[in-house]
Amino acid sequence: ALAEDPVRGARARGLSERTVLLGHALRSGMLPMLTLIGSRVPELITGALLVETVFSWPGIAAATVQAATSVDFSLLAALTVLATAAVLLGNLLSDLLYGLADPRVAFDG
Repeated sequence: ALAEDPVRGARARGLSERTVLLGHALRSGMLPMLTLIGSRVPELITGALLVETVFSWPGIAAATVQAATSVDFSLLAALTVLATAAVLLGNLLSDLLYGLADPRVAFDG
């Protein structure tokens, strides 16, 4: 990210190193991380399911396992919708942050 044209151009204009790093290099360097944020939300939910099951911690994941084993379809459906909403919100947050970080991305619908 430090060898890209906008960073070299900012340095050539005489901007301070702090401005170059925070304003130009960090913005373009954050883009891959923002992409990962949205795609890692399902893994967080799956990890919570595994941790709560292994350590017998009460939580949403433990309730999901209990609903699945006791065939409680209404609770299982509600928890599935909740997990789906969390994934969608994670992707939406990732997209919004990506649009703020990259000026080339437009929100024009």
